[in-house]
Amino acid sequence: MAQVDVIIAIILGIFQGLVEWLPISSSGQTLLAMVDILSIEADTALSLAFYLHFGTLCAVLLKMRKDVKHILSRLPKYREDELVRFLLISTVVTGVVGIPVYILLVIFIRLGGGEIITLFVGIFLILTGLIIYFSKKKGGTRVVKDSKLKDSILAGVVQGFAVVPGISRSGVTVAALVANDFDHSEALRISFLMSIPAILGVIILEAIRGGAENIGLLPIMAGIVAAFIVGYIMIDALIRFAQKVKFDGFCIVFGTIAVAVGIIIVI
Repeated sequence: MAQVDVIIAIILGIFQGLVEWLPISSSGQTLLAMVDILSIEADTALSLAFYLHFGTLCAVLLKMRKDVKHILSRLPKYREDELVRFLLISTVVTGVVGIPVYILLVIFIRLGGGEIITLFVGIFLILTGLIIYFSKKKGGTRVVKDSKLKDSILAGVVQGFAVVPGISRSGVTVAALVANDFDHSEALRISFLMSIPAILGVIILEAIRGGAENIGLLPIMAGIVAAFIVGYIMIDALIRFAQKVKFDGFCIVFGTIAVAVGIIIVI
């Protein structure tokens, strides 16, 4: 029997569609909601948090379909296209870093890490907040045509670690790029395009390990559809909102609260 009913999955999908566009780690926030509020087992919650990303991934594909079409058409001539080359390199690096991190994360939760998951996520939310804080005054005018090999490698490395709930993928990848003098808007565009193969990779890994078995196909599909609809409708408004609000402070404060709650739970 599924541990997550369809209505709960839809609510979580709506939540994913809202927070995905904010640099506050959507997987971390949904994981905390499922574990601490809904009392869902951490392993099941982790799987569903990853699957819900497929909904917002579809929203990105639809929203950025022109860029995606361009990338696919230029793949055979990737050496001549800076954007395609950047994405290919960063994707390979993401896989090299992210797959071992993903495996360790699953092992950690299965060996009892679920009992301290709130503390775990809180620590990485604080880290995300600090990264965003120290990068927000940086930035320049560089675009992908000005990129170098080290830029794509760095972006791939930080995205690989962002498989950990609590680390905002968009937050740390944009921070890494603007720290190297990329324009903020260009960094955000690159970050969204980088997310496409990365999220597909995580979902494939989840499917291989049978992450859907304890959830059920119907709740997963309902959550994905809800995340897609809400994510596509809200993407522009929430990105503008994220650019006006200091989410570094939110991550640090919310992470501190999560750490405190996690310590109380452990004690």
